[in-house]
Amino acid sequence: MRRIRHATAGLATAALAASAALASGGTASAAPAAGATTFAPYTDMSNGQEGLLDTAITQHGVKTFTAAFVIGSGCNAIWGDTLPVGGDSYTDPLIKKAQSEGASVIVSNGGAAGYPLGWTCTDQSAIKAGYQKIISAYGVKSLDFDIEGGAVADQTSAVRNWTVMKQLKDANPGLTVSATLPVLPSGLTQDGVNILKSAKSAGLKLDVVNAMTMDYYQGNQDMGQAAIKAGQATLAQMKSVDSSYTYANLGITPMAGTNDDGSTFTLADAATVKNWAASNGVGRLSMWSVNRDQSCGGSFALAASSTCSGVSQAKLAFTDALK
Repeated sequence: MRRIRHATAGLATAALAASAALASGGTASAAPAAGATTFAPYTDMSNGQEGLLDTAITQHGVKTFTAAFVIGSGCNAIWGDTLPVGGDSYTDPLIKKAQSEGASVIVSNGGAAGYPLGWTCTDQSAIKAGYQKIISAYGVKSLDFDIEGGAVADQTSAVRNWTVMKQLKDANPGLTVSATLPVLPSGLTQDGVNILKSAKSAGLKLDVVNAMTMDYYQGNQDMGQAAIKAGQATLAQMKSVDSSYTYANLGITPMAGTNDDGSTFTLADAATVKNWAASNGVGRLSMWSVNRDQSCGGSFALAASSTCSGVSQAKLAFTDALK
């Protein structure tokens, strides 16, 4: 699945409405000890550039990565290349090799071109079995749910999904769950806030709320500062739903280099965001994606590519800047 992100219709209007309670950043909680931030970049497991993941692990010190994407096909969980979870002759060996090299994997469900199983299936027993298969097949301790497009507005499916995940957390001690959601510099859309409320109504506190700090469609801007503002605003919204959320429950995920909207997240922006995340104890720092963390060669791409960043850079320079 060669993913390029696209803006959700009405994103700007909804996000502006959701940000009315925006609080100033850096004051919501005391920062955890240094080193608390986990760097877990996304890797598209089916776009032909997965070899960069191995290099990132063995030569650039990546200890955790986010494997994208498992999607729902009816009541079956499949990888984006349409092969089944636990039976993908291409993806499974890549994950096992990464694990053999000491890397931990977070499996991400959904994405811009697919829905998580909880959205495509209404049988809660089948949904539970599908997610348990991911946990068991790959020995993972963390599941991510990338909820965007039409999925973010479907609260019925969200409640069903979080109800199942609450059961799976009880059945799998140590399992963590994250929700990856679209944002603007002003924070989550109202639909995104409702996703947090649906988790709370299901009795689930999300371990990480991961803000996709990219593709704002507001013109080119300082993307480092925009990511920081989005993180601050998102945490304020998280705390409005559950006051126990702190920076340790926040994730930040920029798109390295050229974004779909023509804006550019630079290496300098990466350094700015990393320093801010570390100083505030942000729980997770990621990027989209390891597959793109290289120059396009020749003349740089004018539009976002799934296999290169569109900016002048050394291979895996964004990985080095953010980890």
